[in-house]
Amino acid sequence: MSHIELRLIEENELEEALRLEQRCYTPEAAATGEGFRYRFDQYKDYFWSAWSGGKLLGITNGIRTKAWSCGDEMKGSQQDEEEGNNFCILTVAVAEEARRQGIGAMLLNRLLAVCDAMGHDAVLLMCEQHLVSFYEQAGFTYAGLAASSHGGIEWHEMRRTLHIMEHLTK
Repeated sequence: MSHIELRLIEENELEEALRLEQRCYTPEAAATGEGFRYRFDQYKDYFWSAWSGGKLLGITNGIRTKAWSCGDEMKGSQQDEEEGNNFCILTVAVAEEARRQGIGAMLLNRLLAVCDAMGHDAVLLMCEQHLVSFYEQAGFTYAGLAASSHGGIEWHEMRRTLHIMEHLTK
């Protein structure tokens, strides 16, 4: 694979990013165009993309929150809290032909660096069982089975604290 460029998504690329999301998630679990627009408008500094040869290979994005766990309310209706000091990742999507080449890890690491630089306390996410080890390798801790059943999927909660000691948040 040629050079991978990581950069913030541009407004004129949202439709392409949404198509990638819809290829990577089931129709019931994928974000809507409205959801992507909201994330772009409110959290542009967190909407990262990976490109090679002019082709979109991956995306990641999410919302700020005060919560310490993810729930259905964050997926569908964008229950964010701009003053919240945690970040909930809602999408990590890599095109099928580009998987297992480190692109997801590159995007995740970039997003984590941004969250750390912004002073967030923790990064949260929900993933399917087969991705738990991927996130553990990125420093996330398994928090258990999620209460969410968004898209009819059994989700697992993951959390990574950033610049604080976790015992202070409990």
